[in-house]
Amino acid sequence: MSKSIFVTGSGTGVGKTRVSRMLVKEYSELGYRVTYMKPVETGCENSANGEAPVGADTLSVLEFASCRADDLSLHSPYRFVPASSPHQAARLSNCEVSIDHIAATYENLKKATAADIIIVEGAGGLLVPLNDKNQYVGDMIKALGIPAMLVVTPGLGTLNQTFMSLRMLKLYKIPVAGVIINNAQNVERDYIYEDNVATISRHVDPVPCLDIDYCEVPEGNPVSNEPLFSEFYDEVVSRR
Repeated sequence: MSKSIFVTGSGTGVGKTRVSRMLVKEYSELGYRVTYMKPVETGCENSANGEAPVGADTLSVLEFASCRADDLSLHSPYRFVPASSPHQAARLSNCEVSIDHIAATYENLKKATAADIIIVEGAGGLLVPLNDKNQYVGDMIKALGIPAMLVVTPGLGTLNQTFMSLRMLKLYKIPVAGVIINNAQNVERDYIYEDNVATISRHVDPVPCLDIDYCEVPEGNPVSNEPLFSEFYDEVVSRR
């Protein structure tokens, strides 16, 4: 049976795709059959033949996957050109996002790839609306029945965003696989940064928590500290 992790965030722009690339790459290098799914991707570009939009996030993460399906729609069933929230992008595209369809596609992806681990990436945070039926990203994670990896930032304001997200996961009864404090913007490691890391780590203990400081590592490089990542991912896998 495949083991999956849903990568969600405390908000938009926290580096979920970058973290997803790291997870996919690291698990692949640990010898697992790993693939990736992004159920809803917005801000896509039209394909060369104009038949369907192509998501840059999906393609960039699949590059590191050890297995993938021939049909891209199994990895990303909803791809929209408008760079807006899922419910609005779908509405502008005369479409409606269906959680049932996403769940069915997820099962078909498992069958098509026989993956040990599927990394599923959400859009924005837990209460980003998917459609006009009061269904949110949190409802999608619940429907898939998989634990969540919460990606947060280290800067000012993160404690409120992080703890609200953790509270929502608890209300949804979604297990937390881990928390990644992701310094994707390379903010200065000042006293606020350090205290945020310590406070979040204490709050989530014994859930695995990783503080990633890229130290100006280029965006194209999905990892910056192999031993640190390996230890973290190994711990998450052992808990799964």
